[in-house]
Amino acid sequence: MNKEWLKEMEKEGTPAYVFDLDVFRNRFSYLHNGIGTDTGLTFSMKANPFLTKAAAEIAEHIEVCSFGEFCLCRQLGIKQEKLLISGVLKKEDDTREMVSYGKEKALYTAESPDQMAILNQCAEQLGITIKVLPRLSSGSQFGMDADTVKSLIANRDKYPYLEIIGIHFFSGTQKKALKKHYKEIAMLDAFLLSVEAETGYHLQMLEYGTGFGVPYFVDQKETVTTPESLAEFKALLAGMKWQGHKSVEMGRALAYSCGSYFTAIDDLKTTDGDNYVICDGGIHQLHYDGQLRGMYIPDIDVISKYPSGMEETYAICGSLCTTNDILVSGFRHSKLHKGDILVFENTGAYSFYEGMSLFLSHELPVVWLADQNGLKLARGRRETWMLNGDGCATIAE
Repeated sequence: MNKEWLKEMEKEGTPAYVFDLDVFRNRFSYLHNGIGTDTGLTFSMKANPFLTKAAAEIAEHIEVCSFGEFCLCRQLGIKQEKLLISGVLKKEDDTREMVSYGKEKALYTAESPDQMAILNQCAEQLGITIKVLPRLSSGSQFGMDADTVKSLIANRDKYPYLEIIGIHFFSGTQKKALKKHYKEIAMLDAFLLSVEAETGYHLQMLEYGTGFGVPYFVDQKETVTTPESLAEFKALLAGMKWQGHKSVEMGRALAYSCGSYFTAIDDLKTTDGDNYVICDGGIHQLHYDGQLRGMYIPDIDVISKYPSGMEETYAICGSLCTTNDILVSGFRHSKLHKGDILVFENTGAYSFYEGMSLFLSHELPVVWLADQNGLKLARGRRETWMLNGDGCATIAE
């Protein structure tokens, strides 16, 4: 963070996010090279929609998991062939609009036989054939069981406007060891081979959500995303007996390291011997997966105009009227002062979307995008009070 950037950020104040696009691109290149560039790499935009435009330039696909995310992609002018339109629920009217935009060039997942029928109907109305990936369930509410997927493939003539080109599979996030991937890849390999043996139909594509875990807190290290583990994962994919195009999805693993959250210290106090920092952000805007009442300490930088002094212990708290609003409970640092800026690192994925954004009608934080050319204001401060009251709909519009 250079001084010119800080000077620019002062115009909008805190709380604020900065997403470094160069860090994101470098991370993307590192992971893609690690798993092998012959394997496609899809960006799950739910991890951070502000990275969507940059990701579309380098990713095989952008995974879209809601109609709102689709609308954002359309507004950004994301090319149809870049869209992998997914999501647990696809309403009929929304699906019709998404298919009308994506047409034959986009990919579409199907979570149920009903969604297969809706997609077929939408394609029929447009007089086109669209490419579909039925989603294979891992035992959750996502997707369909193996027998249902096989039945859809065996009876694919019931869906004449759909081309079933492969399957989609995702079982969860923050997997910090490859042990589960070994089991999943073996299961998927067997399933893909059994489909061909039982139905005579060859699936051309596997879209696999890795759920790679990342380190958020001090003393944690990368595990599944080290060069050695990526090489092992690459070999695991290469060892599949089924032959077809393999594409993997990542969100958190791609985006987490590119974000920083800035929040200013607005008050300090000592109560019964404990030092409390009150900042203008809070848990409604900042979330680390695995954090529990501030017990774990993420990487935090302090920007201060004051000379350093003796080290003290602080509880860093936000501005919410709840005792749960503890960002870090045991932060050791030289004496902090009102006006200091706390910079929470590794906040590029999910962090600001998993908080309670509308709680207490606080404002939404400023969002900046950064690269070698400098800072760009992506979103100024947005008030939320008009979204939370009866009769405020007109004001919100």
